[in-house]
Amino acid sequence: MCTNLLDQLKGICEQALSSVAKLNKSFKKFIIETMICYLSITGRVNFSQMARFSTSCESRFRQNFKKRFDWVKFNTSFTSPSDGHLRAIAIDPCFIPKSGKKTPGLGYFWSGTACAAKMGLEILGMALVDAVERTAVFLAATQTIMDSKQKKGTQKKGKSKKDNLDTLLGLYLKAFARHADSFWKLTHLVVADAFFANNTFVTGLDQLAFDLVSRFRDNIRLRYLYKGPKQKKPGRPKKFDGKVDVHNPRKGVFATTTVDDGGTTVTLHYAKLYAVCLKRIVGVVIAVYDDPEKKTQSRKVFFSTDLALSGEQIYLVYRSRFSIEFLYRDGKQFTSLTGCQARNRKSLNFAFNASLSSVNIAKTFAGKLGLDLSVESVKLLTHNAVMIHRIGTVVILAKII
Repeated sequence: MCTNLLDQLKGICEQALSSVAKLNKSFKKFIIETMICYLSITGRVNFSQMARFSTSCESRFRQNFKKRFDWVKFNTSFTSPSDGHLRAIAIDPCFIPKSGKKTPGLGYFWSGTACAAKMGLEILGMALVDAVERTAVFLAATQTIMDSKQKKGTQKKGKSKKDNLDTLLGLYLKAFARHADSFWKLTHLVVADAFFANNTFVTGLDQLAFDLVSRFRDNIRLRYLYKGPKQKKPGRPKKFDGKVDVHNPRKGVFATTTVDDGGTTVTLHYAKLYAVCLKRIVGVVIAVYDDPEKKTQSRKVFFSTDLALSGEQIYLVYRSRFSIEFLYRDGKQFTSLTGCQARNRKSLNFAFNASLSSVNIAKTFAGKLGLDLSVESVKLLTHNAVMIHRIGTVVILAKII
């Protein structure tokens, strides 16, 4: 039973590796061994632990973790056909607690759990999310490393803030652009939280032929588009028809629909408006959450630069964005996303991607079994199978001796 389970996991890894070109047999075997380690070792997964639970030595892990590997192609094999579902690339930074003066990229980054900036590392994770099934498949992660000579939030001399790609948003955009060709084969939509609702980021995505679905801040400035007759007055033709009050949408402009979100009735008001901060026309959705116990109903404003999307589609795509958070949760709790102790930038990136990729393997394994298993359950099964296999090997060697 344990041998069959391990063979199934190895088969899943081999099938995913077949889509990655130019890999020698030794490195393929190393990737499979690494994935088994992440799914079987309890506690912190580091080079010493992997050497104890595998047939490779510690130096082999240290050396191979510095090599390049196409994680996007490897993880794309875990994606299923869209079946007509709307899909998007979800991007979201993740805080990694870390200490040590020699760790590359160490600095103060925002921690959503602590709601404060803390000392540690940060990665930008990218995953393919399904708007209907609300599932996520990890694709790639890149560590955020600011220029040591430049403080966070500042800009270089001679460059305007609009054109400077050395800001935090600029680093995120460059990390996404490295995989833009592979992402375009999956979808043209990108979904992110309100931090990315910035003209610099939207313009960068537009140059890469991607559209953004995101959320505006509560104090967003929107304007109605003028659709009346052309006025016979000198000067530029009238383009706007007043400011938008999100608490009192103008009747006759917005198309209204109602959706059920987990028992909560949400009223969606959709219209094409001009966003001052983005300097462009976008599809805007004002979502009103109906809660009878509250006097004032909460409202959120979502938008999409793809004007072909309906209001309900925009809402569903943004709602699916939170699925990437479950990948981070499983990575931190079960596959040692925060356990790497390397002091090399390439090794850290390899460890982050390997940890989150093993979550994909665990979910694929559970799906092939036809069981609704959590990552914790799959890891428990794998750990027991590895230990039984090792004990059996020791017993056979003892009989031979």
